[in-house]
Amino acid sequence: MGTSVLFVALFAMLLLGVPVGFAIGGATMIAMFFFTNMNMITVAQFCYSGINSFTVMAIPFFLLAGVIMSTGGIAARIVNFAYKLVGFATGGLGVVTVVACMFFGALSGSGMATTSAIGSMMIPEMKKKGYDTAYSTTLVCFSGTIGLIIPPSLAYVLYGSTTNTSISDLFLAGIIPGITVGLFLIAMNYYMCRKLHMGDKEERDKEITIKQFMRERTRDVLISFKDSIWALLSPVIILGGIYTGVFTPTEAACISVVYSIIVSVFIYKEMDLKGLYKTFVHAAILNGITSFLLGYSTIFSTYMAYENIPKQIYEMLLAATDNKFVMLLFINLVLLAIGLFLDTVPAIIVMAPILLPAVVNYGIDPIHFGIIMTINLAIGLCTPPYGCNLFVGAAVAQIKMESMMKYLIPFFIVAVLALMLITYVPALSLVLLGR
Repeated sequence: MGTSVLFVALFAMLLLGVPVGFAIGGATMIAMFFFTNMNMITVAQFCYSGINSFTVMAIPFFLLAGVIMSTGGIAARIVNFAYKLVGFATGGLGVVTVVACMFFGALSGSGMATTSAIGSMMIPEMKKKGYDTAYSTTLVCFSGTIGLIIPPSLAYVLYGSTTNTSISDLFLAGIIPGITVGLFLIAMNYYMCRKLHMGDKEERDKEITIKQFMRERTRDVLISFKDSIWALLSPVIILGGIYTGVFTPTEAACISVVYSIIVSVFIYKEMDLKGLYKTFVHAAILNGITSFLLGYSTIFSTYMAYENIPKQIYEMLLAATDNKFVMLLFINLVLLAIGLFLDTVPAIIVMAPILLPAVVNYGIDPIHFGIIMTINLAIGLCTPPYGCNLFVGAAVAQIKMESMMKYLIPFFIVAVLALMLITYVPALSLVLLGR
């Protein structure tokens, strides 16, 4: 009975527009008060313990690093390098958008931060080149999801901290899936540009031979690489330090902040002390929201463990099917549905402890499942009604979200195809771990 009241209260509050953090905390306290003998003081204790963690400290530092990079010239140089690298292809600016999101995702770890930073630069440029604004915005929104998939990712930090899974292993496992999703989006962009006659490839002077063209392109790439070398070194330092054991993911997040400040203020000189102060304030607000959700999600997970809900979920799945492939399909559908209504943070913290014991009993690697869950919820950033990337993209492009709907379906389909491939080919996630 308590479990039913918990979920009914939670979804009722969400439908009424109650903020997610208050809905999670309120529903849990109602169920605890009326259906358990637990002391209500444990609410505060578990909320505190949920955020009083060295591992969780990585979240605010990665958030801060992402904000600094998006405003301190680092993101702009990444976009310029991506343009010189792939801008000559059919639908070149669309390809640049995806590649730039892959690079920036390896710096920020956030889907919304990637959408905002890259979208503010690429959407106006794509509009100048004849791309439909709604199409450009949709592409940016889906490309922004790579920021959540490719390491370092805030989603992996959350999943690892709530399930006691190695965050370093999650980071390593997310590299190939992140690239895979990017390649699927590039393929769809090529198809859409050919079909809609947008973004025709860059015209070359007929008098210039292919050899001369390639020589000039190589020279431009090298010049751009030299200008953006400090920006491109960031993921090398962060991920290289983690994988070699020099520092932990949390220490890497701190180093990322220090490095981004040095590059933005003293090397690129595109941020002053006033701008740095504004980024600290903005990051503090974002972290306040995240920490609030994290704290109440901890007591939510604790209550579900008290009620033995994970075991009930496992027994329900086992009764439905003993085939792990069918079970994975079912879980993907559930997570895609959850992504329609919940943000990544509460969805991971609430659902990971529920589903992980069940999938482990089916012989699925916890690291692989973490990648699957993250991609599902990343797609949720681009699905109404709670598509956070869509809100960010529409605000950046200054268009109505409704105008993007005709382009959402093809990109959603290709994202789900990438998800299915990664789900049923575990090697894509585990090969770099030697499993």
